Amino acid sequence: MIPTWKRTCTTDISVTCTLECPKCLRQTYLKKGQKIPGGDMTVNQFDKLSDYFTGFSFCGQISDPIFNPNLIDFLKICKEKKKSASVHTAASHKPEKWWSEAFNANINARWMFGIDGLPYESFLHRKNQDGEKLFNMMLLAKSKGIRCVWQYIVFSYNENHIEEAADLAIKHHLNLRLMSSTRWNDSKNKVDPLKPKNPKWWTVRPWESRETKK
Repeated sequence: MIPTWKRTCTTDISVTCTLECPKCLRQTYLKKGQKIPGGDMTVNQFDKLSDYFTGFSFCGQISDPIFNPNLIDFLKICKEKKKSASVHTAASHKPEKWWSEAFNANINARWMFGIDGLPYESFLHRKNQDGEKLFNMMLLAKSKGIRCVWQYIVFSYNENHIEEAADLAIKHHLNLRLMSSTRWNDSKNKVDPLKPKNPKWWTVRPWESRETKK
């Protein structure tokens, strides 16, 4: 029998993102003048797909899942069919009313928020992101009983703020996950100004920082 965790499906459910993170695959397409491939997954498509997997991870290489107009319906379907669901997001361009509705659609879903650094500085990598707003939406999710993970990719501008971020996570009972970027594995990136000074952040495997106890 195939283990349950191997029967989950990772999906890139949209073609839209308001961020302009420099090393994103989306930016590679745009710089080449190419059209972003794919489209928005429909409710009918997802409903059929949900019959074949035990859970879903909504994330993106070319999009952010919050921009699929059907995401809230997908979360409801997962709840109704008892499928696990996780949403990986870094974009902040939705009104608070939408965020609240999305969280309420499936309180069993896990949300991972990509805020690289302290909220006020995360835009240095996540171009166009309002990190402080997104952090507040993470707190809103937490207040509703949602499992939240704060994903923090370590860069030169935030490597000295990790302890402060950990204290902030503990204060709000959030899980803080520190990650290294795979871009440092490319020898051509030796002079990248975003590269951390401390070599332990260059490791191939991402690792988790201390997590708060519930």
